[in-house]
Amino acid sequence: MKKIIVMFIALVVLVGTSTSAYAHSGRTDKNGGHNCSAKSKQKGLCTGYHYHNKK
Repeated sequence: MKKIIVMFIALVVLVGTSTSAYAHSGRTDKNGGHNCSAKSKQKGLCTGYHYHNKK
């Protein structure tokens, strides 16, 4: 029973962290894109304007 509880908790943690890894606080415009913040540029996360709703 202990193994099942541990496996369930591990599964919840893995699912919870994998979906939140793609989120960020940037707002998008009518085209589905936005400019990166200065902090994101310093971290190397992006270089400028980019889209999130590519089709």
